[in-house]
Amino acid sequence: MEDQIIKTTNLMKTFGKVTALNDLNMQAPKGISGFIGKNGSGKTTTIGILLGLIQSNGGTATVFGLDCWHDSFEIRRRMGVMHETNVYPGSFSGQRFLVHVAKLYGISQINPTVNELLKDVGLTYAQDKPIKTYSAGMFKRLGLAQALIGSPEMAILDEPTANIDPLGRITLLKKIKDMHEKHGTNFLISTHILSDLEKICNWLIIIDQGKIVDQGYMNNLTEKYSASIYKIEVSNPQVFAETIQKLDTVDKVWIEGDKVFCKVNNPEVFNEDIPKIASKLKLRLKSFQQMLGTLEEIYTQTVGEKPT
Repeated sequence: MEDQIIKTTNLMKTFGKVTALNDLNMQAPKGISGFIGKNGSGKTTTIGILLGLIQSNGGTATVFGLDCWHDSFEIRRRMGVMHETNVYPGSFSGQRFLVHVAKLYGISQINPTVNELLKDVGLTYAQDKPIKTYSAGMFKRLGLAQALIGSPEMAILDEPTANIDPLGRITLLKKIKDMHEKHGTNFLISTHILSDLEKICNWLIIIDQGKIVDQGYMNNLTEKYSASIYKIEVSNPQVFAETIQKLDTVDKVWIEGDKVFCKVNNPEVFNEDIPKIASKLKLRLKSFQQMLGTLEEIYTQTVGEKPT
C-alpha cells in the first residue's frame, strides 16, 4: 500500500510474563483510521510504540517510513496526540493555554495559529473563559486543538468522544472530519464507541489479544462481514415468504410491514433464484438488496463481543 503511514511487522512486546503484542502486523493509510479492541487487547501498548515511548521486544514499527524507536523525535515532531485523559491548568483560559503550547512548539505566528485552531474546533466563544469552567465536550475540543497545533501530518486520538453527550460527540466528530478535509490531517482514532467510527473512518483496524484479527477499508470489511441478510419488496410478501423459506439457501425468513427479510447461507445462488421465483409466482419484484453489516456486526464476528 503506497499511501500507508503506519506499518508494523511481527511486532512483539512483553511485560514480564505478560505478552501484550504477539506478531502484530498492522497498517494504516492516509485518511481517518479506526483502531478498536477490548480493554487489554494491546491498543495502548501499540500507540506507545508508535510514539517511541515504549521499545518493542521484536519486529518492526514505522511511521512515515521512520523507525518508531530510533527516529521517535522526528515522528513526534510530525505527529499530534490527544490522550484519553488530559490535565490542564484550570486557571488558564483556552487561548492562553494554546498560546503556551504554541510557544513550546516554536511556532512563529502564534496568535493567528491559535485563533484559527480555536475557530476550527469551535471554541472561539469560550477562548477567554477559564478552562476549569469547560464542559466535558469543551475539554475534548481543547485536547483536539492541542493535538493539532503543530500542523501534524497525523494525529492519534485516544477515546476522543468518551464521556461526552451525544450532541458533543457529533460536534467533535464533525470537527475531526473537517480538519481532515480542510488541512489533509490524517487520524488514528482509538475508541470503544463503534458508531462514531462508522461516521468518519475510511480504514478500520481490529486488535485482539495482541494480534490484528482484521483490517481494511470500511466498505470492504462491511461487505466481507455482511450478515447475508436481504430485504425484498414484492407485490405479495406473504406468498413470496412462504415460497422462499423452503429454499436450501435460506436459513430464516420474516416479514416487517410490506417487506420480506431473509438470512441466507449461499448469496450467489440466492441472487440468481429470487428473480426467477418472483416471475414464476407472477409477482412484481419492486426491490431486492443485501443489508450490509454494521461495524458492531463486524466486530462481533471477528472478536466475539462488543469492545469494553
